[in-house]
Amino acid sequence: MFHTISLSKSDPTPLYIQLASELAKLIQGNFLTQGMKLPTIRFLSKQLCINRDTVVSAYKLLENQGLVESHIGKGTYISTHPISTTTTLPLDSISQICCSHIGVPKTFFPSSLCLDLATEIVKKENWEAFNDPLYRERHLLKSTVSNFLKQLGIPHHYAQVRIIKTMDQFLLDLFKDSPKTGICVEAIRDLSWSCYLRSLGAKIYETPLTAEGIDLNILEKHLHTGNIAYIFITSQLQNPTGLCYGKNCKNQLIELAKRYNCTIIDDITYASFMYDSSVPFYEDDAPIIYIHQFSKLYLPYMNYTFAILPLSFIKRLRDPIECSFNERLLRHYLSSSELKTIEHTILMAYKEHYALLSDALKQLPIRLTTHNGGAFFWLRVPIKQYDILCQYLLEHEIIISPGDLFSTTSLKGYFRLSITHLDSSQIYQVIHVLKNFFITL
Repeated sequence: MFHTISLSKSDPTPLYIQLASELAKLIQGNFLTQGMKLPTIRFLSKQLCINRDTVVSAYKLLENQGLVESHIGKGTYISTHPISTTTTLPLDSISQICCSHIGVPKTFFPSSLCLDLATEIVKKENWEAFNDPLYRERHLLKSTVSNFLKQLGIPHHYAQVRIIKTMDQFLLDLFKDSPKTGICVEAIRDLSWSCYLRSLGAKIYETPLTAEGIDLNILEKHLHTGNIAYIFITSQLQNPTGLCYGKNCKNQLIELAKRYNCTIIDDITYASFMYDSSVPFYEDDAPIIYIHQFSKLYLPYMNYTFAILPLSFIKRLRDPIECSFNERLLRHYLSSSELKTIEHTILMAYKEHYALLSDALKQLPIRLTTHNGGAFFWLRVPIKQYDILCQYLLEHEIIISPGDLFSTTSLKGYFRLSITHLDSSQIYQVIHVLKNFFITL
């Protein structure tokens, strides 16, 4: 029956919530009866062609709602306890307030933009728009991407730029480039990259975060093993904590990377959402690969990520990009005034919503991790209130991201609250619901 489950990657609702909702429907319809064992994580992820972490997160969400029970070493089973209607997941995605997704909604990108760009390209280049035999378009595209990245303040030469269409392939190329198999990661993070690297045979070394960044003392203990190839970090507005690395921490981290001959992978996707106008710190000629997930912010209908390599990697990592019509569209979009308008519109909207929600959260008995901006908040409530709050938010169809989604160990009490898919009225609704919760607690 699980082959009937339908998930949509174009839906702003995160896949794990879609999967949990579909499974909840099967449970509520008595297609899955009490005591029945759910498929293994490996089996369901393969059947639905999704990441294993998505299945793990969906099962955790169902367990939090009392719909399933997890037994270590045995599997996940439909709960044998009676399930009240108040503990079911909200199934009407139209009325949901999605505070769990951090990609930019497609409503910022009108279809007329695509039509205008495509028409401009065809008028200018005719049939030549569909091939690039002399690699002229490839060089123009890399140069244009380079100009975009320089606006973020990262010094580099355009030869250091890589345009990535498949992040899994890029990670595989990195892994194959080094004889070392160890990867250091932040203990609290988006798990997707490290999950994929682990599937390739990498050994993952989790390192705690401090107020200034990754814990350098514990990191150096990992580096002493001599097996670390890469250190994965997010130095600006780290997901999910919103942490920004201090300059001293970043300098010491670079020195450690040089000393132990390893490379830092720094995801700078959200660096442009620093609302206090401070300029992020980037070190020139350092062993750092900078990653910007461009499509996550500014081109959700396609899948492009940009990378800036250290000089030593230019010849080591292949440059496989081939310029089809899509890549021409990307170049024209990067050069267009429309992109600058969209960037400004998104930034101003998020800045306003961030300030509005930040002021309200400071008035509530919630521990708020303070930072200089962002598109999400990292919050903490007492553990004894956590399950009650999660249930209360679900009853009001507000979807958040539980802390356990960002760690291999329990982070009960923590959750991420995103503003990317909210309009002003929904911001006020979230504030109203949170205030009422603590009043009635």
